[in-house]
Amino acid sequence: MQRSSIKNQTQQIISQIDQLYLPASATYDLEGLKIIGYATLQNGILIHVQTINKEIDWDIKNHRRQECNMVLSHAKDLMQSRYPNFNGSYLEETYPLTYEGANTGTLKIGYYGPYSLSDDELDLLKSLNHSLVLIGCAALFIVIVLGFLIARLVSEPITSVIDVAQRIAGGEYGALIEKKSPVLETSRMIESINEMSLALKLEEKQKSQITSDVAHELRTPLANLQSHMEAMIDGVWDPTTDRLESCHGEILRLVGIVEQLKELYDLENRNQALDLSEFEFGDLCRAVFRDFEITAKEKEISLIRILPDKAPVYGDYYRLKQCMVNLISNALTYTSRGGEITVEYQNRGSEVRIMVSDNGIGIPGEELPYLFDRFYRVDKSRSKKTGGMGIGLSITKAIVENHGGTIEAANRSEKGAVFTMILPR
Repeated sequence: MQRSSIKNQTQQIISQIDQLYLPASATYDLEGLKIIGYATLQNGILIHVQTINKEIDWDIKNHRRQECNMVLSHAKDLMQSRYPNFNGSYLEETYPLTYEGANTGTLKIGYYGPYSLSDDELDLLKSLNHSLVLIGCAALFIVIVLGFLIARLVSEPITSVIDVAQRIAGGEYGALIEKKSPVLETSRMIESINEMSLALKLEEKQKSQITSDVAHELRTPLANLQSHMEAMIDGVWDPTTDRLESCHGEILRLVGIVEQLKELYDLENRNQALDLSEFEFGDLCRAVFRDFEITAKEKEISLIRILPDKAPVYGDYYRLKQCMVNLISNALTYTSRGGEITVEYQNRGSEVRIMVSDNGIGIPGEELPYLFDRFYRVDKSRSKKTGGMGIGLSITKAIVENHGGTIEAANRSEKGAVFTMILPR
């Protein structure tokens, strides 16, 4: 029995013995002591009561010695069978007996200690240990199963990521990871890999398209040059001034194509420094309008400016003028006779917005996302002579982004299109 149990039982024994005290004779009811003594013996406790006047000197060991030895021996055997290294012995503690504050005698409590367990307590402990083992095994099984499931949930998506990453590295751009993951970080990784794969596929497609477009752009002037030069070499044609000028024109066209490609490359890779200064946008706008005055007059198109008295812009004057030329040239191409093109300036404090709008045919909605791609033409039927190479808007976008700004295109609600350049103030 544990120390706390012994203490509780001792308090109960003392209380019971106090009730047996006989004040008249200063003794205790002997029969009552025997009953208490025999009862406590069943619980493995031996008592010895002695009054101060020694008239009562009752010791359970003197009356039930054989039973006392059996109780102590049983307690010892139980503890050593359960705990082989347990070192116990017979212990005895002495407590004072009192009546109305006066000392009446002593009570000695003996037991096998420092602690001992009864048969019922050992059975309970065994049952508890058995239950704990079962609970532990069940918990371990659950942990193993959960660990396996979690490992599978984590490892399968990662295996898919590795597989797709290897396919992408092998040139299979556009390969996607179909496996989903409930783990947030893994799910984000899968989304990132898929986005990267699609971006690489798009970039590869654009590279192939660029190669095809450049080849197509160069093929016509080169073919013309080749046929002209071969005809003159073979003597079919005389090398007249007109024919040589025609060859020279094709050469200039080739030079122009190469120069535009080089310019776009330099702009996109920030190889050209900007000559930044603050200037009045009104001056730039008037200069651009003068350049298109004849063309606009021939098509009966009105060029309109909506500018405040002060319209400052901080940037590269000639580069931004190049942007305006590209935008107004496009607007003139797609605006019908009798239409109008409007240039509007808005100062928003931290940024400047320059809008070029027209009331022409507008832009098909499905074409808007690709409008600033290299070699992209909304009207696929336009000739190379009138339609250019299709990189004017790409150059415009690169210039605006070099200024730290953005450019966007949209259709007007009524009719036509609007291009908006947003530049930092």
